[in-house]
Amino acid sequence: MNNLKICVYAICNGERHFIPRWMESAKPADYILICDTGSTDGAGNLARELGATVYNISVKPWRFDVARNTAISLIPTDIDVCISLDIDEILQPGWRAAIEQVWVKGETNRLKYMFDWGAGIPFYYEKIHARHGFLWKNIVHETVVADPRTVESWATTDFLIAIHRPDNSKPRSQYLPMLAADVKENPHNPRNSFFYARELTFTDRWEECIKEVDRYLTLQGTWESERMYALRIQGRAYSELGKFQEAERSYLRSIEQYPYSREPFVDLATFYLQRGNFAKCNEYAKKALAITDRDRTYTVDPYVWGSKPWDLVAWSAWGMGQYQEAYKYGKEAAKLDPNDVRLAKNLEYYKDRAGQ
Repeated sequence: MNNLKICVYAICNGERHFIPRWMESAKPADYILICDTGSTDGAGNLARELGATVYNISVKPWRFDVARNTAISLIPTDIDVCISLDIDEILQPGWRAAIEQVWVKGETNRLKYMFDWGAGIPFYYEKIHARHGFLWKNIVHETVVADPRTVESWATTDFLIAIHRPDNSKPRSQYLPMLAADVKENPHNPRNSFFYARELTFTDRWEECIKEVDRYLTLQGTWESERMYALRIQGRAYSELGKFQEAERSYLRSIEQYPYSREPFVDLATFYLQRGNFAKCNEYAKKALAITDRDRTYTVDPYVWGSKPWDLVAWSAWGMGQYQEAYKYGKEAAKLDPNDVRLAKNLEYYKDRAGQ
């Protein structure tokens, strides 16, 4: 055994209702630390009662990196492994043994592990790090980075360490101004340029989104699947503005950028269906279905691995009068999503027209 000393740490502002399950999942840790940044619902007090060390801190104007770095500074210096776990996330049973199996005391200082954002599709995550030599960077959508004097030594596990179980009623209003500030502070940071472009779509700021995607694509350090995602966002923005030629061009570029995942093909097939181009819809939906390996990145959209591409093939086949094919693919779509009333009704219609 490595005899590792492990700390689970978080920042918290409210979310008292999440504290008991968070604490229960973190129980195997040697030390549990929370920085309460202004809770008014007694979240910090409850965490203390359940065994956490809780500090009250204030960060104004608010930025996530400063709060998280403050938390790191309060972790005991003899801790080997630090697990950053948001209050709405849960560590999975067996997590400690999984870390101890791959982390070499005195050598390893970063861990890549499986994380589920809450959609049932895990991907690799990187929020577990050594106590010394690391800090958080970026106002929002912050990330762990190594001090320039620290040589990173990675370990990897395919064990599902944590799952996100969010409160979807929480407002997102704070994110857009923080991202706007972040891209102003770090104009050459592609990661938050991408997140800023995405956030602009949530408030229907389509023109600004298009411009930010264009800017993002000029930056160094972007990676293919994220560039694909950005071009998908841009395609949607052009569509919302009624600029369909530009939208089609962006969707096609997203496929050219990364033709190894279903998402851009499903987007383009959906675009063609909305334009009444059944043949093109059918073609690209089938290309999506031909891709059977999922990436383990956050750019994966769960719906493309469900009924959606099958439904697109069925719908477009019906539009072309190919009723046998519509029934075949419609049946698969309904099987993958048995609670969808529309799919069930469509299947009955396809079945009748196919003479089944």
